[in-house]
Amino acid sequence: MRLDSVTIESIEYEVIEKIFKSKMPSLGFSIRKPQIEIAKEIIELIKKEIQCLVVEAGVGTGKSFGYLIPLLIVQKYSDMNFSIIISTGTISLQEQLIKDLNYLKEILNIQSNVVLAKGQTHFLCLDRLTNNYSQKNKSDILKNWSKYSNYGDREEIEKFIPEVREYWNEMNIQKCKFRGCAFYYECGYMKLREAMRKSNNIIVTNHDQLIANAKKIANYRKPLFSEDTEVIVVDEAHNFEEKARNSLTETWDVKKIKSILNTAHRYLKRYSDDQSTRARKSKIEKLVENTFNKFKRHCISEFESNEIHGYDTQRVSLPELEINELNGLISELESYNISLQLVDYISDTIDDLVENIEDLISFLKSLIYDDNHIFWLEATDQKYDTLTINRAPKELDEYIYSYFLGGNDKPQIIFTSATISQSGIDNYEKYGYFLSTLGIDMLKQSKLSLSEPKESPFNYKDNALLYISSTLPHPKERDNFRDESINEILRLITLTKGRAMVLFTSKSDMNFVFQKLKEAGLTWNVLLQNEGSSQQLIKQNFIEDEHSILLSTGTFWEGIDIPGTPLSNLIIYKLPFPVPDPILEYKKSVNFDGFNTVYIPEMITKLRQGLGRLIRKENDKGIATILDPRLSSSQNTTYKSKVLDSLPFKSITEDFAEVERFVNNELKLKN
Repeated sequence: MRLDSVTIESIEYEVIEKIFKSKMPSLGFSIRKPQIEIAKEIIELIKKEIQCLVVEAGVGTGKSFGYLIPLLIVQKYSDMNFSIIISTGTISLQEQLIKDLNYLKEILNIQSNVVLAKGQTHFLCLDRLTNNYSQKNKSDILKNWSKYSNYGDREEIEKFIPEVREYWNEMNIQKCKFRGCAFYYECGYMKLREAMRKSNNIIVTNHDQLIANAKKIANYRKPLFSEDTEVIVVDEAHNFEEKARNSLTETWDVKKIKSILNTAHRYLKRYSDDQSTRARKSKIEKLVENTFNKFKRHCISEFESNEIHGYDTQRVSLPELEINELNGLISELESYNISLQLVDYISDTIDDLVENIEDLISFLKSLIYDDNHIFWLEATDQKYDTLTINRAPKELDEYIYSYFLGGNDKPQIIFTSATISQSGIDNYEKYGYFLSTLGIDMLKQSKLSLSEPKESPFNYKDNALLYISSTLPHPKERDNFRDESINEILRLITLTKGRAMVLFTSKSDMNFVFQKLKEAGLTWNVLLQNEGSSQQLIKQNFIEDEHSILLSTGTFWEGIDIPGTPLSNLIIYKLPFPVPDPILEYKKSVNFDGFNTVYIPEMITKLRQGLGRLIRKENDKGIATILDPRLSSSQNTTYKSKVLDSLPFKSITEDFAEVERFVNNELKLKN
């Protein structure tokens, strides 16, 4: 950090301790030892000019205040202005951090500018609003939105104009025209972008925008955020690798290609024979469709094969490519692009089209010649109508290192999460998988600080019990496992009279169990997380109907917070091993004993996230179950102890009678 070292040295640990041990308790907060430890480690990071701190902090440690308070104090007492970026994986944590920051600013008398930087789709587009609704009965939105939000933030506007949610996709920012827009100087999102670049900022953002900002800096372009940024906090860091890979992934589909060709044709037909240009366009479209139809047939074959094992597979490797046909498509595109460049018309749109087609040509050539990327096909529906072809760099860790860690001019960075360690003999081994995936292991030891993982202060020993079912068939016996799992689920939810959430890795398994529970004629409501359903709405329904049972997958494995008795019974249907895909298979291929060094750590991280949904507050009590028998003594798997040692549960049993005693004696749930 380039802060005045004399100023930083003057901020002694006693100052931080005084805030946590005197100031915060006087305001009704409990003293939490892990908070003070995190705060001291951050001061140490700054004083010793360490590049990177990695700290795991379990649920209930209060890690947000643990890093916010020391950073705010350093910022306050520094002789020079500097900005702080805090990045998270979920919008819910971003919104909570904004509340925490505004509260801490007040009680610590701090003047920093706090900015919540969300993606552009969260903001109102005045251009689209005017074009779509100026002549319709949406004039109240057009006239009054600025009364409720400085930047046109959907969440703020919806509180006062609820009907916005019905039309949001038609009025939010999809593709910003920037200075080409007639509303540029009135645009709330543009005002937000200006606020994001001010000095002495505290910017709360998401991983996607943080990575986009780093890419801009690496490409010598104007950054999104304050150029005086000196500290970055990456919270919910367990999913940072996935966000980085998504950011660096290039994707093409038929719809995207046709859209480019259609726009290009509108210009070409003005300056050349329409019939000729239409024929050339049709020929290219036919070649594209033929290629994607072959990809589609390959996917159907691969997906159906994987469905046998209960996977909702989305990614598969490319089939063997027909090089001559691919070269033919490339040749036609190159000729088409030359014609577009010869159009005697100055337009930014044409320049963009030429660049887009060049990007497509480069992408297609890389399918033949490139060995530095991973390629795969991906579908997001059962009809494969959304089939995409994708590529991402193999050495993702090198990109992350260069963006955030390499060089002397990078901000200091703190990675934190409740689930970034595994079992191990020392901190380097505990954090080993996390360090290697993000390229942190490339740092010199003198530039890296690894905090001792901080366990949750919650009383897991007395308040929680983990039950591992040992009698069910192996999950590979899919039909048998499914059929017999129903009886075990019914036994468990009967014990707690509902109040249960079941987490699945497969939608097909989830739908199967839902149907069986409906057929069982339960007196409790069974809720199903549907495709595209609002997480907040189904969560609220689950909380309000205390005896309900929620079947869920996907995003419900992490981030969802349901304290109290509505969630007294958490059931993990299967161990969340990642579905084999080209990315994981590549990582496995370059690691010794890839199953244990890639698939097991990936599974443990997600399992810990899922089990973390049970105990959310100090007085919470409950049972957690892993139906998958691979962690039971009957299976004797090589990874059993590694997995169990990484979990916070102190009481683990395979005896259902013990579960019954715990529910009756400890939970004491009312009817």
